[in-house]
Amino acid sequence: MSRRIKILFVSSSFTLIIYLLRRYRRYLLRKIRQTSITQERLINIPSSSAISVNKRFLNQLLVIIRIFNPRFGSDAFFLLITHVTTLISRTFLSIYIARLEGAIVKSLVQRNLRDFIRTICIFLTVAVPSSFVNSLIRYTESKLALSFRTKLTRYAYDSYFRNQTYFRVSNLDSRLLTPDQNLTDDIETFASTLTHLFSQLTKPFLDVAIITWTLVRMVQQKKTARGLREVPILTIMVIFLTFWTLRKLSPRFGRLVSEEAKRRGLLRFAHTRIIANAEEIAFFDGHEVEKNWILKLYNQLREQTNLIIKKKLWFIMLEQFLMKYFWHSCGMIFIAIPLLSYDGPPTTDDPIGDPLGISTRTQEFTVSKNLLSSGADAVERIISSYKEIAELAGRTNRVYTMLHVFDECANERYRRISMTIDDHTSIDMKRKVMLNQQAEGQIIESDENIIVENVPIITPNGDIIVESLSLKIIPTMHVLITGPNGCGKSSFFRLIRGLWPIYSGRLYRPNPSNFFLIPQKPYMCPGTLRDQIIYPHTIDQTFANDDQLMEMLHYVELQYIVQREGGLNAERDWKDILSGGEKQRLGLARMFYHKPKYALLDECTSAVSIDVEGKIYERAKQLGISLLTITHRPSLWAYHTHLLQFNGEGQWTFEVLNTEKRLTLKGEKERLEAQLAGVPAIQQRLSELCHLLGEDTIDNCK
Repeated sequence: MSRRIKILFVSSSFTLIIYLLRRYRRYLLRKIRQTSITQERLINIPSSSAISVNKRFLNQLLVIIRIFNPRFGSDAFFLLITHVTTLISRTFLSIYIARLEGAIVKSLVQRNLRDFIRTICIFLTVAVPSSFVNSLIRYTESKLALSFRTKLTRYAYDSYFRNQTYFRVSNLDSRLLTPDQNLTDDIETFASTLTHLFSQLTKPFLDVAIITWTLVRMVQQKKTARGLREVPILTIMVIFLTFWTLRKLSPRFGRLVSEEAKRRGLLRFAHTRIIANAEEIAFFDGHEVEKNWILKLYNQLREQTNLIIKKKLWFIMLEQFLMKYFWHSCGMIFIAIPLLSYDGPPTTDDPIGDPLGISTRTQEFTVSKNLLSSGADAVERIISSYKEIAELAGRTNRVYTMLHVFDECANERYRRISMTIDDHTSIDMKRKVMLNQQAEGQIIESDENIIVENVPIITPNGDIIVESLSLKIIPTMHVLITGPNGCGKSSFFRLIRGLWPIYSGRLYRPNPSNFFLIPQKPYMCPGTLRDQIIYPHTIDQTFANDDQLMEMLHYVELQYIVQREGGLNAERDWKDILSGGEKQRLGLARMFYHKPKYALLDECTSAVSIDVEGKIYERAKQLGISLLTITHRPSLWAYHTHLLQFNGEGQWTFEVLNTEKRLTLKGEKERLEAQLAGVPAIQQRLSELCHLLGEDTIDNCK
C-alpha cells in the first residue's frame, strides 16, 4: 500500500510541475506583450518582427556565410579542415578511453594487479594526445572565429565607407540606431557564436553516429540477447519526446537576445553622446538630466536581461531534468535489456577464477555506460543547441540588417521612421514629402559649371525648405550666401556636394573632388601637423614638400605653429591644443593645399581677425578658387561678385552683388536700429519729467 502511495505521489508531483510550468509560460508571454508595448511608447520606434529559427533565418545566414566562405587553399580552409579532423579524432579517442575504463574495472574485479597497472599506464599515455586534441579544438575554433570576423569586418567596412554610406546611415536613414555597435560587438559575437555552434553540432553528430555503430556491434556479439531492435526504437522515442517538450516550452531566445543587444547599443550611444557634448553639458550643469536618461536606458537593459535570466532559470531546470536524470534512468534501462535478456553461455577469459564471467559483464557494462553517457551528452548538446541557434538567429538578423541597410544607403534607398521633432528655426516649414519617398532627381557630372534646374531643398525628415531652386554658377563667380538661421544656406552646400538626395529636377556639377568644404569648426584628424594640412590625403598621396606646406601656412599666418609644436611631424591632440582661430586658419590652409575649383566656406572665419581673413580671401581668388561663402560679416562682401539670398519662407533671389549699395543699406539699417534702441529711454525720461511737473499722464505733459 505504501508503494502505491509513493508512486501516486511522484506522478502527482510531476503533473503539478508540468502544470505550473505551463502557467508560468503564459504569464511570461503576457508580460512580454506588455513590455513590448511600453517599450514602443518610450522609444517611439516600431518593434521588429519576431525573430525565430525559420526559412528567413537560413536565407540570412547563407548570405552572410557567402561573404567569408573559406576558399580552397586559404588559411581559413586549412583551419576548417584541421578543426573537423580534431573533432573526429576526439570522438575515436573517447571510444578508446571508454574501452580502457572498462578494462580497468575488469582488472579490478579480477584483482589482477599486472593488468591494472598496464591499463593505467596506457590510459595516461593516451591522455597526452587527448589533452592536446582538446586544446587544439579550442584553438582552431578561436582562430576560425577570428578569421570569419576579420573577413566579415573588412566587407562591412568596405560597405560602410562606400558612397558616403557612413553619412547616409546616420543622417538620411533611421533603421540603424547604433551602427558602431553593429560594426564591432555584433560582428564579433556573431562570428564567435557561429564557430562555437559549428563545434557544438559537428562533434555531437559524429559522436552519435560512431557510438551508435559501436554499441550495435557490441549487441551483435550477444547473438541470443535482445535489444538490437528495441533499444534504438526506445531511444528515438525518448529523444523525440524530449525535443518536442523543449521545443514547445522554449522561450523565444532569438528575439530576446536581439532586443537585449539593441538596448545595450542605445546605452552605449548615450554614453558616447555625453562624451561628445561634455563641455556643453558642464556649462549648463545638465548632469542630472543626462544621469536620469542614462539610468532610464540602463533600467530598460536591466529589465530585458532580468527577463532572459528568469526564462533561463525555468528552461534550464526542465532541460536538466529531462537530459540528466530522465535520460540517465532510460540509459540504465537500455543497458540492462541486452545484459538481462542474454541466455547464452557466460563469456569469460578466466574459466577457473571467474567461471560466470562477472568481470567480463562488468567490463561490458562499464564500456556501454560510458558510451551511452557520451552519446547522451552528444544528443543533449544537439537538443540544447536549439537555444544557441535561436540566439544565433537574433545575432544573424542584426548583422544581416546592417549589411542590407549599408547596401540600400549606398544605392540611395533610404527609409526613415516618423518621429516628433521640436523645430525652433525661423522657418515655417511644412511636411510635404513622404519620409520613404524615392529620390527621382538627376545628378549629371559637368566640366566646370554648377547648374541647378528646379531642384527642391528637402531635409532628411521630409521638410521642404525651398520648393524649387534654379541657378547657374560658373568658376569666375564668387557667391555670397545669406539669410536667417535655418533657411537653407548650409543645406545648399549639402545638396550640391551630393550629401542629400535630390527628389526632383536636375543638378549639373563637377566631380565631387572639385569641391572642398571648410566648416566653422574644422575637423582635426589624428596624426601629425602635416596630416592636418593635407587631409584627407595621406603621406603616400601628398604632392607638396615641406617648403610648399610652410608657404601654405604663411598664407594663413600660421607659420609660427610649426616651431611652437616641434615641426610638421609633431603628433598632438590638435583638437584641444589649437585655439578656435588657429583651427579655422588650419582648415583654410587645406584649401590652399588642395586648390579646388569651388571652396564651400561655412562661417569659416568667424574667429579670424578681419585683416587676416581679407588676405586669405584675396589669395584664394588669385589662385583661381571660386568662393561660395556663408557669412554675416560685411567685411567679406567686397570679395564676392554674386548674392544668393534666402528669405526664410521658401523664397530666394540670385543676383549680381552691388557691394556699395548693400553697404549703404547696411549702414542705414544700423542707424535706424540705433535710433529705435533709444526710444524706450526717451519715453522713460519723459515719464519722469511728467511726474516731476505734477502731470498725471504723458498726454497732459505734452
